[in-house]
Amino acid sequence: MGETIDLEKKLTANQLYKIYKDEGGTKTFSDWLTREKTKGIFPINSQLSDEVNEKIFKIKSEEMSNTVLGFPIRTLVIAGAIIVVGIIAAQVIKKK
Repeated sequence: MGETIDLEKKLTANQLYKIYKDEGGTKTFSDWLTREKTKGIFPINSQLSDEVNEKIFKIKSEEMSNTVLGFPIRTLVIAGAIIVVGIIAAQVIKKK
């Protein structure tokens, strides 16, 4: 039984569905997948899922390193430039 579970973790939903059809299953893929999900089985390729999760984490980490207080550095630079230009403009207008 444990060997079957390990085998299922290495197969994609499409591969598991093909096995189901070869064994005489009559449901469409979407119906079969819905049935598996309602049974609490989420047929995914765990190795592929792990790789995708690692990539997502890496991308999020890179995005976080390009921010200050949750704002992108580029946005903060533009906002700072606008404030500086505003202060200079106010000083010029005040002197006239």
